[in-house]
Amino acid sequence: MYLDSHVHFWKLDRGDYSWISPENKMLFQDRLPSQLEPVLEACGVTGVILVEAASTADEIDYMLNLAAEYRWIKGVVGGLDLTQESFEENYRRLRSKEKFVGIRVNGSRFEQTDERTHKLLLDHLALLQKDQFSIDLLARAHQLPAIIPYLSAVPQLKAVINHLGVPPVKEQLMETWMNDMRSIEALPQTMVKLSGMITQAGGYKPELLKAYVQYLTRTFKSGRLLFGSDWPVALLGGTYDEVIRLFEQLLPAEWGEAERHAVRCSNGYRFYGIGQEEAAASE
Repeated sequence: MYLDSHVHFWKLDRGDYSWISPENKMLFQDRLPSQLEPVLEACGVTGVILVEAASTADEIDYMLNLAAEYRWIKGVVGGLDLTQESFEENYRRLRSKEKFVGIRVNGSRFEQTDERTHKLLLDHLALLQKDQFSIDLLARAHQLPAIIPYLSAVPQLKAVINHLGVPPVKEQLMETWMNDMRSIEALPQTMVKLSGMITQAGGYKPELLKAYVQYLTRTFKSGRLLFGSDWPVALLGGTYDEVIRLFEQLLPAEWGEAERHAVRCSNGYRFYGIGQEEAAASE
């Protein structure tokens, strides 16, 4: 069984997905739970974490409404801006919402260097650490050096790096990324999503991803990695079935069922604080 820790849904006429270009025929269309549901059933995926595709309050409400309608949406990760004075008020309001389990922040926020932004980021990260509330980081490889000092200041923050930290897999450049991921591994509560891989590689190309995943499985081991598809963005690289097969092929051959189950499913429930009853129901 799988918990897919990284899925997006969108309805274009809502109007807040400016990053999706009409020229991108695969993405510039409604992508809804009803389209994915039969695919999940066929692949043995019993739950998903719904992640923001637009950092707006309206989209968070939209996602929470979907989660109330579809039981297999186990949690919602919304987009809130930690550099805004209004963050704490919005965060407190959303904490009371059922299935609101995390916040996603773009790595570009950590590259802003003015004193006000720096203080707000630190204060708000400290608040999330105190509450043990999860944060997703959409961090590209070149942004990791800017992010690491912030994470180091809140070492008990529950954070997860999305999409392997988006290393340059097509160029097969590893050294700088490896050094940064080693620094991140030293932070005991930080995890990494094995997500977005088929898109980064430009298709079902395990040979491009193997060294990167091997490094992560050696460094973070089975207890600190999560499976995620990044559907529907993953459709740019292949089918959902291919995403699952690529993930399975890249896991270490020597891993047993317990280690595989942790990455496929149980780590995600633990990281996002989803109850044991929900986890058991998905088994």
